[in-house]
Amino acid sequence: MTDPTTPDRPPAHDAAMTAEHGTPVAVDVSRDRLNRDIWLVFLGGPVLWFSHFVVVYLVAETGCTGDGPGLRAFNPPVPTAVTLAATAVAAAGCLLFAAWGRRRWIAARRGMGPADDPGGVADRDTEDDGGGAMALASVLLSLFSFVAVLFVGLPAPFLEC
Repeated sequence: MTDPTTPDRPPAHDAAMTAEHGTPVAVDVSRDRLNRDIWLVFLGGPVLWFSHFVVVYLVAETGCTGDGPGLRAFNPPVPTAVTLAATAVAAAGCLLFAAWGRRRWIAARRGMGPADDPGGVADRDTEDDGGGAMALASVLLSLFSFVAVLFVGLPAPFLEC
């Protein structure tokens, strides 16, 4: 029987329990947050675009074609006001996601590691995503989502129900 404190095997309390019997070495999960953040940056713009579209569509549809006592609250000019407010919020959110992705892309291009980047902007392993390719894609996707939000929301002041 081997000693549990030998260099080949850490003590039992340091091992991660990933199965019934655990792993022979401790598992480092500190990188997981940074790897999850890139997905938040990548999908943030499209999620805002989709959410904006659904809100604008439902409010405009309810206000322009809905009839009944509960739907009178959505009569014009409510659809226009809600559409403009939702467009402003979603457009600002898309630009924030684009800025966040740009910071990650620039940090990845500079090869910043976690010690050089106290804010956690850079990935720990920039080669995992092609040297920041996913960060660049997130910038472009967020900017595309920004334009799409504008296309959905800006006709509201000009169109009547």
